[in-house]
Amino acid sequence: MAIATCRPRDIATMIVPMREASAAIPPVIPIDRQSGRPLPRQVYTGFRAAILRGDLRPGQQVPSSRSLAAELRISRFPVLDAYAQLLAEGYFESRTGSGTFVSGSLPDRRVAMQRADRDPAKGPGGARPLARRSALVPRFEETPWRQGWGAFGVHQPALDQFPYELWARLVARHSRRPRMHAIHHIDPLGLAPFRDAICEYLHTARAVQCDPDQIMVVSGSQQALEITARVLLDPGDTVWIEEPGYRLARAVLMGAGCRLIPVPVDEEGIDVAAGIRRSRKARAAYVTPSHQFPLGTSLGSQGKPVSG
Repeated sequence: MAIATCRPRDIATMIVPMREASAAIPPVIPIDRQSGRPLPRQVYTGFRAAILRGDLRPGQQVPSSRSLAAELRISRFPVLDAYAQLLAEGYFESRTGSGTFVSGSLPDRRVAMQRADRDPAKGPGGARPLARRSALVPRFEETPWRQGWGAFGVHQPALDQFPYELWARLVARHSRRPRMHAIHHIDPLGLAPFRDAICEYLHTARAVQCDPDQIMVVSGSQQALEITARVLLDPGDTVWIEEPGYRLARAVLMGAGCRLIPVPVDEEGIDVAAGIRRSRKARAAYVTPSHQFPLGTSLGSQGKPVSG
């Protein structure tokens, strides 16, 4: 349980319960024991304000009156009175055998109005200044035809081919004999045996000459590109990028402040001659060795020789 003091001499405290790991997560309820307002009214106002702010969602379970009273260190009767009023006004609903929940049909129309008027760029304290770099990243708008599974879900791996049974057995085996060193001393590049296995695969299947110290395990291509851009590129650097190409890679490079040079793609990948004509002194080139998106071509090994 964490207690935050919001007035001198501990006049008012906000109590955030931390002991119970359950579905009923109580909100921050301000209790001022020196106030002339009755305790039931303070509990009622705290819950109602949390619902209007959207901190409590429709259908979310609230703690029992007994557990909340214990956390707030007050009698159970003020909590019962507040819950009764919230139930009567339609903010709460009781489900037999399950507990008390935020109502799925809230009575106050201001709930919808306040949420509709809320600006995503504004927090509870109003507008917050963002770094100028964030304005460089273009907005990502999901197109309906790319949602879910189907012929156009090219960004999804073949999850139906994943060996789930083998994976479950391996997880169970290693969970029975955990290695504390691997948990407490995590290599920022990734688990060394895992990087060894990746290196062996790259040697054999891709003919890539590398060693495990050159491999970093990340969460995906976007994070890998972000780290690469941060290390190798400065704002204002010129970068070739495939046109058409992967727009999320374009977003990362734009966010890094790079000046992008679109270079056309032919049947053998990016057109190097066109790139040289457009920007001979480019700092880097973003290319796709195989299965270029969205055209599906591969970098050719018999392209025309290019001088310069």
